[in-house]
Amino acid sequence: MAFNTALSGLKAASSELSVIGNNIANASTTGFKESRAEFADIYANSAFGVSGTAIGSGILLSKVTQQFSQGQIGFTNNNLDLAVSGEGFFILSDNGSISYSRTGAFGVDKDGYIVNASNQKLRGFLADSQGTITGAQGDLQITNASLSPRATGNVSIDVNLDSSTKPPASPFQTGFTPANPPDPSSYNKSTSTTVYDSLGNSHIVTSYFVKAPAQNTWNVYVGIDGTDVTPTAATPPVGAPPVAYGAGQLPAPYTVVFDSSGKFIVNNTGAPPQYYGAGPVVSTASGLANSGTIPSLSLNELIINGIPIDAAKNTSDIFSTSDASASAIANVAAINATSNLHGVIATANPNVLDIGVPTLGALAAGDLSINGVAIVGAVASDADLLNLVNAQTPNTGVVATQPGGPGSEVILTTADARNIQLESDGTTGGATFSNFNLNGGVALNQTQRGTYNLATTNNRGITIGGTSPGEVGLSLGPQSGIIQTSSDPISIENWVPVGGAAGPQLLNFDFSQSTQFGEDFAVQGLSQDGYSTGRLSGVDVNAGGTIIARYSNGQSLALGQVALANFGNVQGLSPQGNSSWVETFASGPALIGAASTADLGSIQSGALEDSNVELTDQLVALILAQRNFQANAQTIRTSDAVTQTIINLR
Repeated sequence: MAFNTALSGLKAASSELSVIGNNIANASTTGFKESRAEFADIYANSAFGVSGTAIGSGILLSKVTQQFSQGQIGFTNNNLDLAVSGEGFFILSDNGSISYSRTGAFGVDKDGYIVNASNQKLRGFLADSQGTITGAQGDLQITNASLSPRATGNVSIDVNLDSSTKPPASPFQTGFTPANPPDPSSYNKSTSTTVYDSLGNSHIVTSYFVKAPAQNTWNVYVGIDGTDVTPTAATPPVGAPPVAYGAGQLPAPYTVVFDSSGKFIVNNTGAPPQYYGAGPVVSTASGLANSGTIPSLSLNELIINGIPIDAAKNTSDIFSTSDASASAIANVAAINATSNLHGVIATANPNVLDIGVPTLGALAAGDLSINGVAIVGAVASDADLLNLVNAQTPNTGVVATQPGGPGSEVILTTADARNIQLESDGTTGGATFSNFNLNGGVALNQTQRGTYNLATTNNRGITIGGTSPGEVGLSLGPQSGIIQTSSDPISIENWVPVGGAAGPQLLNFDFSQSTQFGEDFAVQGLSQDGYSTGRLSGVDVNAGGTIIARYSNGQSLALGQVALANFGNVQGLSPQGNSSWVETFASGPALIGAASTADLGSIQSGALEDSNVELTDQLVALILAQRNFQANAQTIRTSDAVTQTIINLR
C-alpha cells in the first residue's frame, strides 16, 4: 500500500510541477490566466462507512482551475490593442464558432475586419452610416472609404458688438461682388467663416455688421465668396414652408411676391414706408361672394394700405404704405391665406378682430357671412351686428363683443389659431378691416426681395422659405445687452454654389448668442455643421468600447462598439488554447453588453493586459512541488528497504 500511496504522491507532484511549469512558460503571454492544481486525498470506504482505523490511499488531482484575477496593463503604440480593466471577455467569431478571450492584440485583415493573430473576428455592436450604434451584433469592420461631404445647413456666429459704436459714414450698398466689394466705410465690423456645398467645396461666408441709427439696432448683410446673396428673383413652389412671423403658429401660409425692383414696400403716397410686424398694416377686403362657403379671391380684391393687388394664379404683388384712412382696428397675429388666396383673416393671441360698422355700411339680410355661415338679418348698426353674430354663429368659434358699449367698435374674438372669414355683399367698398397690428412680430427691411410666406409661430423672428432676407435687423436689449434678431435664424435657401449642389442650398444663420456690451468687437464663437470629403486618418477606441474613425477633414464617426461578455461562473469556462475559452453548461450563458455598463469593465485602447502569473510565487511553488516529489520518492525508497529487509529474513 505504501508503494501505491507514494506513487499517487509522485503523480500529484508531477502534475503540480506541470501546472507550475505552464504558468512560468506563459508568464509573458498576453491575457494569460495562471492555473492552480487542486488535490484531494483518497480513502477506501464501503457501504458501512470508513473505519476509524482506515488509512488513506494517497492523493489525486481534483481539478486545475484558472485564476481570473486582473493582470497588469501595459501600453503600446497600436490603438487597436485593447485591454479590459475589470470583468469581461472579448467575443471572437471564427466561421460561426464563438469563443471568449482576454487577449486584446487586434489588427485588421484585408477586408477591414478587426481580427486577432488567429484571424478570429472581434464582435460588437454595429453602427449605421450616421455613426449611431444600433444594438445589432456583428463582426466589427473598419472601412477605408472616404467620408462623404456634408453641405452646411447651420452657421452660428456669436459676436460682441460695441455698444458705443456709431453708424458708418457711408450707406451699405447691396449687390456687391468680388470685383466690387463693400466699401469698408459702409460697415462697422465683419467676420468670416468657411461653409461647404454638397460636393465638399469650401466657400467663404462673410457677415457685415452695420450700426443702424436706431438705438441698440444693427443690420447684418451676408455675402458668400464675396458676392451678395440677396436674391433678385426667387419664387418657391406653392406650399413652401411658411415664414415664422410673430407669435402663435398658423397652418396655412400667406404668399407674398415682391416687385421686380426688389422693394418690399412701394411708397406711392409719400408716406414713410412701414415695417411689417412692428407697426400697423391696413388691409381692405371687398367683393367677396356671399355663398355660405369660404370663397376664393379674384384679382384686385385684396388691398393693403389702399394699394390694390395685381394677383397672379397663386401669388400677389403686395405693397404697403401709411394710409391712415382706416377707422377700425384688428389686433391679429398674422394675415394668412391658402394657396388659392382665400380671404381668410387668421387670428391668434389676443384673438380679436375689431370691426367698425360705419365702414361696413347697411347690409341686407344674407349680405354678411362669418366663416361660411350667412347672417340672416339686416345689419344697420353695431347692435345688429353684435346680436346677429352671437345668435347665428355658435359653431364657428367666433364671439362678438362690444366692450366700449353702444356706438363703440364690435370685436370678433376666436380661439387660438382659428380663422375668421368675412364675406359681404351689398356695399360698394365691401367690409373694411384696418390697422392690422402684427403683435409680437418683427421688422422686415424694405429692400428684401423674393417670395416670402407669412404665417405665425411661437418664436420671435422670421424664417424665410425660398429667399435670403439680405439685411437683417438686430435689436439689442439695453438692460441685458443680449441681441434679439429680427430674423432668427437668417435663412438663405436659394444660394446655388458654383460646381456644387445641383439645386439651391439652405443656410441658417444663428446670432442668438451675440451680445452688445461696452467693449471692443470680438468674435466669441464661429461654428458650422458642414465639411468636405475626408480620408481615414486614424482610429480610436474609448473607454466604452466605441470605435471612432478620424478623418482628414477633422470629422469623426463611430464605426461600432466592442461588446464584452461575462458569465455567472467563469470557472466553468472551458479553455481552448490561444488564451481563449468557450461557454459550457457550468459557466452559464454569456451575458453580453457594452463596456463600462453593469458589472463589465472598461476598455483601454493602446494597451494590453499582461499575464497575471507572478513569477516569484511560481518559483516558490516550484520548490515546494519539487520537495513533495522528492518526499514521495523517499517513501518508495523506504518501502523498498523495508521490503528488502523482509526478504532477507530467510
